[in-house]
Amino acid sequence: MTSIALLDGGLGQEIYQRGPDVSSKLWSVAVMLKHANIVKDVHKDFIRAGAKTHTLNTYPATPTRLAKAGLSDKIDTIYQKAFEALQQAVDETGADVDIAGCLPPLVGSYLGQPQRSFDDMKAEFSHIARLQPHVDVFLIETMTNTLEARAACAAAREQGKPFGVAFRLEPNGALRSGESLEQAMHAVTDYAPTAVMLNCCDPEVLTTAMPKMATQADIVGGYANAFKSVEDMAKGSKADALQAREDLSPLVHTERVQQWIADGALVVGGCCEITPAHIQHLAQTLEQSHEIIKFSQLAD
Repeated sequence: MTSIALLDGGLGQEIYQRGPDVSSKLWSVAVMLKHANIVKDVHKDFIRAGAKTHTLNTYPATPTRLAKAGLSDKIDTIYQKAFEALQQAVDETGADVDIAGCLPPLVGSYLGQPQRSFDDMKAEFSHIARLQPHVDVFLIETMTNTLEARAACAAAREQGKPFGVAFRLEPNGALRSGESLEQAMHAVTDYAPTAVMLNCCDPEVLTTAMPKMATQADIVGGYANAFKSVEDMAKGSKADALQAREDLSPLVHTERVQQWIADGALVVGGCCEITPAHIQHLAQTLEQSHEIIKFSQLAD
């Protein structure tokens, strides 16, 4: 029986949509600062849905983004709140799951080549990693260029814990930087990530890319979003401007993921607009034919 590591779904978007009075470029972190219980409840919903690896709610909380928002002095509080919310969810459900630290794009999602050095970005990623000392694994997400991905991998490797790196591909099959998927996967090989993945892509992009990915790394995977388009957000708008597709029901999502698994994926889950209902349907379907495991177990 093949083992599949099942991640949670679109944590940040799920939290943001449940925040009734929050509109902010800090997204789900802004909700957490006002309504910490919403974060805990979303984690509990994804745990009960069957996901085995759950990411801290810190995606927008890089030092760069917090400084721009005038909240640099809140960084320790934000990371502590994020860990407490997930730990409480784990304790209250009694679940045996991974807590994953998040290493996101430093400036924002869907951007191209950064105007920063490798050492500068590695230092910031290392700072973020140190703010998450109690996690079981690290997930590097939504990488749009190889320079930033390598810096994140270097910082994650220093922590001595399993980590995965996920790239975002555009509809043309390349990174936003213009680099190819092959170049991206080759760029991180020397850092020996536990898994190389795609995330925050259109599901159709992931479907096209997965067979090729599976020939270039031992453990690959992916988790797509369900947005109609991310271009407004790439230009600097808030997440409020994003719209969910109406054609990606839990059933359709599960069918897509099953195709990725057939093509070699060993890590799956969901990105923005993939809800606890999607993950529950996926988990209930996969458990009939696969062993569902934590991300950390891939490194055993």
